[in-house]
Amino acid sequence: MADWEPMGFIKLMGVKVIKRSPERSEAELYIRDELCNRRGVMHGGAVMGWGDTMGGMTASAALNNEQRTATIESKTNFLQPIPKGDTCRAVCWPIHTGKTTMVLQTDITRGDGKLAAIVIQTQIILPAKPRPA
Repeated sequence: MADWEPMGFIKLMGVKVIKRSPERSEAELYIRDELCNRRGVMHGGAVMGWGDTMGGMTASAALNNEQRTATIESKTNFLQPIPKGDTCRAVCWPIHTGKTTMVLQTDITRGDGKLAAIVIQTQIILPAKPRPA
């Protein structure tokens, strides 16, 4: 999928994509107030959404133009809170690549290098359908 363009959700979150490939994708995110809960740390849903986006982005890099992907399972382990004002990093890579599914892991680390979350997900590989104009 050579014509890849970041989707709207990536832009909405403010994710800075550093690298995208079938083997490894990397991104950074500045944690602003809109991504935080009332305790001033990154909201769990934002963490999960970022992890899911990284997995889909990495999986889709391995596909041809006649394929698409969708998340069918996702699990997140929250290890450390990510405070407002921090810049954290996500790194995603495939654990398994099959004919019909891929399993990917995304590690999200805080600016101080501590591992904040691990997201493991399964992506199904489907035939692409023409998109409506």
